[in-house]
Amino acid sequence: MKQLAKTLYSKLLHLFYQVRRITISRNQNSKETNVALDEESLEESTTQLSKQIPLQDRVNKDEQNLLLNYQYSAKPRQFKKASLFPDSKTNVAALSLVLYGVAEVLSQKMNLSWNQVNNTFSYEKETETGKGKIFYYVTDNSETPQPETLAEEAALVVIDQFDPRACAIHLIYCALVASLDKPWSGNFVIDDKQLFEYTGLVKRRDLCKHEKLSILYDLLRQPAQVLACIAWPKQGKVGAFTVADLKIWDISIIRDFETDKAGNNKLVGLKVIGQAGVWTKYFLNKSKYHYYTGIITKKTVQKLFSIGKQNAGAARMLVWLTFQIQPEFQDCVMGKTLMEIAYGADKVSTAEQDRQLRRQMADDLETDLKVVKETGWQAELETGPAWLTSSTSAKRPIGYWNQILNSRWRFHLPAEVQERLTLDSNQLSANIQPLSGNVIREGRKAKGWSRAFFATTMGKSVSWVDAVETGTRQVSQKDLPKLLNTLELHLNRY
Repeated sequence: MKQLAKTLYSKLLHLFYQVRRITISRNQNSKETNVALDEESLEESTTQLSKQIPLQDRVNKDEQNLLLNYQYSAKPRQFKKASLFPDSKTNVAALSLVLYGVAEVLSQKMNLSWNQVNNTFSYEKETETGKGKIFYYVTDNSETPQPETLAEEAALVVIDQFDPRACAIHLIYCALVASLDKPWSGNFVIDDKQLFEYTGLVKRRDLCKHEKLSILYDLLRQPAQVLACIAWPKQGKVGAFTVADLKIWDISIIRDFETDKAGNNKLVGLKVIGQAGVWTKYFLNKSKYHYYTGIITKKTVQKLFSIGKQNAGAARMLVWLTFQIQPEFQDCVMGKTLMEIAYGADKVSTAEQDRQLRRQMADDLETDLKVVKETGWQAELETGPAWLTSSTSAKRPIGYWNQILNSRWRFHLPAEVQERLTLDSNQLSANIQPLSGNVIREGRKAKGWSRAFFATTMGKSVSWVDAVETGTRQVSQKDLPKLLNTLELHLNRY
């Protein structure tokens, strides 16, 4: 069968070149033309030529039937797995503080502390050091070069329309922009087939293609509707800066339509062309100290997209975990803080006086933690009663609400992320001598950083910095990639 297919294909290719030469000879006088074709363009080009030159004028009826039989019996092209997750599990993504704020706006919505200042509705987020500030706004015209920020009344309408599923789209953008060499000047392109795979929509048999594309079209624009103004102070030798270009994402969506028999236009395809804003020069430029990337999982993206508004609490927890939990640097989270992340501080406060709401929120927490665990995140109860992690639905004891609020949780990265980190670390450190303390110290000083600032950047203590710089402690394989990336050191130099 394979030999027959090759023979058929060879004949068809020869036939196509004959037809092509006739057409070219009509349009050009004795000019030499080189024609480069691949399998994909062969079928399309042959179809176009058949409309111009009757096929039966050049081949007999048997050859024409042979061509038609080949076209209809050929196997459909198999869709390749999405390149966003080359190992089908994980990928590197930009997860800086700026991008975390966008995810917060999309998921937390009015649970955040919004303020009306100078006729503009904004959410203010301070940096970890408490010196810099990021102001977030929303717009309803993100497609324009200079979108307008909205006042309270109009902003509330936009915020109310935000869908937690847009956080999955936001993470996709974070991964795509991290793959660019110079994100501030390059762009990324994705089509509907890739998006179906990334989001898991490819598995939705209950929706037609038009419905899937309509859902995507609404969600693809939402991350671009969140704007930001960044005011960053001077730290060490790195000077202060302000990012006045409010766009985080500049997104253009090209849609393809077809008219059905009833005369209705239906979406049959779309393509996204995206570019990140000026903020990338400071937060995705490896020469700057705020450069930070992490690893996202395909399960997290697809779970965020699938749970949508049904489990908004679980979606908020997944967003928080993705941006906040770092390898070997997991602080314990109080139960009250976890509840506020999932359901908002106002709702948690109201539940103090509402017995029915307390019961409902306790049920929601149990359900949402199961959803989080399904995505691969492990929740370990550091302090608290055993019933909080029991798989049996036993009756809650008296005082259960305070027990939830006072519990302490520790979250661990999904196994896929830990495997990726181990693999990257092993590849990086294979046959490499450990870095000397002098090299690390000089690298830190070249950045103009204090030991305290370097420790914060690494997620470590000052004593850890002292130990590695004096040579009394070696940098672990897990910490080595981040240290090299942070200080911009190259192993082949040492």
